[in-house]
Amino acid sequence: MAFKLGFIGAGNMGRAIIGGIAVKDGAASLAAYDVNPAALEAIKKDFGILGFSGAEELCAWADILLLAVKPQVVSSALAALKPFLAGKALVSIVAGLSVARLREQLPEGVRVLRVMPNTPVMVLQGMSALCDDSDLFFEERRFVNEVFEGVGRVAWLPERLMDAVTGVSGSGPAYAYLFIEAMAEAGVREGLPFALAKELAAQTLLGAAQMVLSSETHPAQLRAFVTSPAGTTAEGVAALEKGGVRAAVGEAVRAAAKRSAELGS
Repeated sequence: MAFKLGFIGAGNMGRAIIGGIAVKDGAASLAAYDVNPAALEAIKKDFGILGFSGAEELCAWADILLLAVKPQVVSSALAALKPFLAGKALVSIVAGLSVARLREQLPEGVRVLRVMPNTPVMVLQGMSALCDDSDLFFEERRFVNEVFEGVGRVAWLPERLMDAVTGVSGSGPAYAYLFIEAMAEAGVREGLPFALAKELAAQTLLGAAQMVLSSETHPAQLRAFVTSPAGTTAEGVAALEKGGVRAAVGEAVRAAAKRSAELGS
């Protein structure tokens, strides 16, 4: 890795990104700081990265810092970091935290980039949206792009779309897990062992997603390919539509995007 990357926060999202990078590129250029000693020790043990007991030490070591704390504690975290951030590049993955709000809490001259990743980065299948409103140097931007591209797909977007991204891909893995859980439980009711039903459901979603990503064909057309007139799939899709699945998914995305906007206000 061209830069040393320091993680401020070793919670679920920071852990997912560290895990994905460590699998692909190793842990030599990664370090973390967390106020929770147990979380820091766990991530050091699991991935072999450096761990610092103080923010000052991490900031002195890192070329680029990645802010991975919960929205509720971001103000206190940045207040503690502020004396050590002069001249640094800071990448934020904090849900809902706008670039403007981030800059308000930082010393002048700190370069910032907002990113919205999701947890499948840990298995190198993430989706990360990077915000166009960034003043990172060209090489820093390229490095961060390569980091997230190495653990999945990336897209550069205007900031006005970041709340929508949160609703679709940031929160989206949870929707997929819920759908897999529901499919597997329904399979059990039809007589399948749970382990097999879970595998059938998960692999089916994985394969369907890969078909969408590897083709220019609209998802509706791919669905039509599977749906023979008066066949089993037609009955299943009709039941989903009757149950309001499309409206429920739309409401889930809307609610998550709304909450993202509220966290940033």
